[in-house]
Amino acid sequence: MTIRRYIFIGIPAACIITIIVSLIISQPKKEEIKDQKASPVTKESAPSPKQSTDSKTPGTVTQSVQGLSIPNYDEQGNETLVMRGENTYLLGNNVYKIISPEIEVLNPKNTEAGTVSVFITSKNGEMNTVSNEGHLTDDVVVQFDQETQLNTDYLRYLPDKKFVYSDNPITINGKGLNIRGQGCEIDLVNKKMWITRDTEMVMDGISNDLFTLPRDSESSPSQTPGDDTSNTNGTTTGKTKTEKTIIRSNGQLIFDRQPETDIMTFHDNVEVKNGVSTIFSDKLVLFLDPKTKKTKQAIASGNVLASQGTKIAKGSILTWDVTLQTATIEDPHKAEFVTDNLNIDALKMIFFKETGKIEVPSAGSLKTRLKEKPDKKPLSDTPNTPAINTINIKWEGKMNLTNDMKEAIFEQDVEAKNENSTLLCNTLDVTFADRNFTLATMKASEKVHILNKKQGLFKEAIGDQMTWNAKNKITVLRGKPFAMLQEGKERQILAPRILFYEDGKTILCEGRGTLYERGEGNSDKKEAGETDIKVNWVKKMVYNDISKKASFFEEVQANRGGQKLNGDQIDSYLDDKQRMSKIIATGNVYFLSKTLNDSEGLGSMLIWDLVQNAALLTGNPKAELRREGSRTFSDQVYFDIAGNKVTWEGRPHWQLDTGKK
Repeated sequence: MTIRRYIFIGIPAACIITIIVSLIISQPKKEEIKDQKASPVTKESAPSPKQSTDSKTPGTVTQSVQGLSIPNYDEQGNETLVMRGENTYLLGNNVYKIISPEIEVLNPKNTEAGTVSVFITSKNGEMNTVSNEGHLTDDVVVQFDQETQLNTDYLRYLPDKKFVYSDNPITINGKGLNIRGQGCEIDLVNKKMWITRDTEMVMDGISNDLFTLPRDSESSPSQTPGDDTSNTNGTTTGKTKTEKTIIRSNGQLIFDRQPETDIMTFHDNVEVKNGVSTIFSDKLVLFLDPKTKKTKQAIASGNVLASQGTKIAKGSILTWDVTLQTATIEDPHKAEFVTDNLNIDALKMIFFKETGKIEVPSAGSLKTRLKEKPDKKPLSDTPNTPAINTINIKWEGKMNLTNDMKEAIFEQDVEAKNENSTLLCNTLDVTFADRNFTLATMKASEKVHILNKKQGLFKEAIGDQMTWNAKNKITVLRGKPFAMLQEGKERQILAPRILFYEDGKTILCEGRGTLYERGEGNSDKKEAGETDIKVNWVKKMVYNDISKKASFFEEVQANRGGQKLNGDQIDSYLDDKQRMSKIIATGNVYFLSKTLNDSEGLGSMLIWDLVQNAALLTGNPKAELRREGSRTFSDQVYFDIAGNKVTWEGRPHWQLDTGKK
């Protein structure tokens, strides 16, 4: 039987025994009653106005017992309760007053700690035989064990209902904790006790407390698991200093003592504070070890708000598990975690105290910022200013923030978005540059898809892997055998490696690649495909959005309709509609026009106006024209493809092909 159970059962039992014994021992005769009425009652033994409110004849003693000592026994003959009192008086034939009552609740099975389990004392006590109610008053002390006691100045009990209560302030002092509150209620049958309202509990700071948000080294001290540096007086010993944990609530605090767990439930405007850490909730349930009084588990529910410095977590339920050293925040709609530049929203988040890890086992979203250059002012997030340096990441699978919150891994249907672009992939790994959670790197893999909102060379990019680094602000897209840039059905660019530069204006395609651009159609009643352009290159392609120029390097070949152009380098220029309007080829230029009777041109440079569909070839020193088995050399050769003619300038020199070798 627990300590408090002895208390709850012992108080009414002792008072009832006292009444019965007093009636048997001191049944007065008429003459004795007359003498007692004639005798004045001393000031010390007379009840105070508060103590005699239930008495019909206050101040009148009809019976008395000196040196009261009454034992009580269980069915096995073991002594379970002893009640003592200096004096016991019957006032007005219905109220018994006990001076300096003492109650010992015994537990004969507890042989190691002795037989006394609970010791209760007060200066005065009363029992009303009419209402069958009693109370103890003035310095009521309930000693649960050598280290724990309850103090109050008034305790009322109802023996018939097995119920004890008080409206006065109560205090509980014990090993590593102190509890204060206003009023208490005790259900003796269910072994529950309520502190009615305005509760405050102070606990010694211990390693297995409620606070598991990863701590900054400068924000608050931590303690090595297993250390217990606090003593019963609340002071600390050893090298590690711990902080007090303070719990306040406006509503009831319910005690429920179970064989292996003490359960404490706080209600209404609950606040838990430890150093810089604070938790607010509508309800808090603590599961304590009965011997050590340390927290085994804690559950805060209803409008939960947990804060630690700049870190804030919100949800409907916060669960703290001592064994796993984890805190879990949950909400059926959306739980939130905010710190510096990092915001996480999810149905459930698990915080691992020892490793500084956050695990999100369900879908969610994360918001962070890109790392700014030292000489660059941060961009505002006001509604009128685009947040181009802000990244929003969503996922459908799970997310792990590991390595002391320096790396985050997102899985399944991941979307990372900023003002100008959206990244879609199946796995995304990001790292943070500092404790302020500014983004340092991103690595995407599996079904990588980039959507571009800006006007430029492409609207979509597709590949197998994407990396981004804040140091050089370069995004690299890779694919096997190639990655792809795409402008709807109008343009496609294929290359093994594609780089997007910091300014958002430059694109570099490395390795052997292809560009395909669809023409504007057959508005001139031309055959479909005559205005389509295809460019192949061996080394690289560079595009600059400011100059609207795309340059291709090494063994470049451009094809349009019946025309083919080769050169060491080809530069193409885009118009306002992002279509190629002009091409310039340099270095070992070769031009073939099927439309112009297989006319061929060789030179050092060719300028091709794609709108007028005409090309000008020059050479160093001369350009060469080959046509119908003959060739000529000239300063310039003009191919009028639209007009179906070839002209040249300068003194020509024709050389006929005789067919002889």
